[in-house]
Amino acid sequence: MTLTACGGSGSLSQGLGANGGGSGETLSTTGGANGTPSPSPSPSPSPSPSPSPSPTPTPTPQANAVGKAVGDAGGIVSAAGSTVSGIGSTIGSQSLPGVSAQTTQDLGGVVQSVGAAVSTLGNGVSQGLGQLGATQNPIGTTVASTGPTVGQLGNAVTDAGNFVTSVGSSGALSPLSPVTTPLGTALSTVGGAVTNAGATLGNALSTGPVEQLTQQLSTTITPITSTLGTTTQNVGTTTGVGPQFSNLLTTTGNALSQAGTTVATAGGGNAVTTGVGGVLSATGNTVAAVGGLTTGGASGNPLAPITGVLGGLTGGTTGSNPLGALGTTLSSVSGALGGASGAGNLLAPVTGAVSSITSTAGSGTAGGGNPLAPVTGTVTALTSTLGNAAGGAGGGTSKSGSPLAPVTGLLSSVTGALTNTVGAGATGQTNPFSGLTSLTGALTGALGKK
Repeated sequence: MTLTACGGSGSLSQGLGANGGGSGETLSTTGGANGTPSPSPSPSPSPSPSPSPSPTPTPTPQANAVGKAVGDAGGIVSAAGSTVSGIGSTIGSQSLPGVSAQTTQDLGGVVQSVGAAVSTLGNGVSQGLGQLGATQNPIGTTVASTGPTVGQLGNAVTDAGNFVTSVGSSGALSPLSPVTTPLGTALSTVGGAVTNAGATLGNALSTGPVEQLTQQLSTTITPITSTLGTTTQNVGTTTGVGPQFSNLLTTTGNALSQAGTTVATAGGGNAVTTGVGGVLSATGNTVAAVGGLTTGGASGNPLAPITGVLGGLTGGTTGSNPLGALGTTLSSVSGALGGASGAGNLLAPVTGAVSSITSTAGSGTAGGGNPLAPVTGTVTALTSTLGNAAGGAGGGTSKSGSPLAPVTGLLSSVTGALTNTVGAGATGQTNPFSGLTSLTGALTGALGKK
């Protein structure tokens, strides 16, 4: 066997023969211990990712100046309802001599339900018409709120029935039980019917053809209110009176709001003082919002929005007619009402709700007298009085003149002023107010014949 190693080469040879000779297989290796290692490659730096731009937030639509003022006015109504509900809560927690605790609770429940109805109506105004320019169907929201309002009034009638029943249930007034029990039961029955009718009415006013009608009306009214608010702001800015008037109203409104906060805090959580403070604060907000109608506009012709509207009324070709949707709306209403006899009454849910109230009231009081007779008698007397007054006014026209003479005189003055103004400023040109003056003249003529 022969082993040979070369230090530099790192080779190892081995020969194996059959007789131990030099011939045989050879095994060799290269790269000994002193070999130079190859360098490892340096890693390439990974590129830093570029940051993606953040999306631009969509601005929230804001109510126009008129809508804001109306919304704050609705806040006054809501605060007044909360005050009434607070009074009812206070009544329910009192102890009255000669009656049970249940009786005072039922009486307080009547007042609370009435307050809830008022608050519901105010919320409908704030969330509906108070959002003119910010929502698609503000009129529909306000109209639909009448359903829950009626429902709350139904609860008040039910509570009134419970109160009447509890008056004769115990205590010194228990001898009145033969009268109070059936009367209270009848009132509770009527109250339940009114509550159910309110739910039906709310659903009918918020869906179907009524919703389509209010949507079209909202589409028509919203641009008009925006134009009105812009006009008053432009007038205030152009004349210079708007900023002073706005500052006055804002200062007054802030003072009322501060007074409301003081009153609410002084009561120490009392429901009545808290409600009164809320009314004052809401009134202050409304006064300040009205101030916003007098400033913030652009200088220039302050009546430009109005002339644009009148141009649309008289068939002008410049710009779009902001009242064009009104004609479409009225056409759809007349078509819907005209086809009601052949395709079913579109307002059947509303009339059905009212019919259910009247039928329930009649069936619930059969044999025992109608508990709503004072109400129906009052309404009958009122309508009779109005009818007689109208007849007397019509029969006495020859001696005392038309009872609408002040109105016709005012409209005639407006017509004359518009005609003179346009004639002086546009001699030889077509009168852009011709349609308006013709319409007003026809109206004054019709009223003068009454």
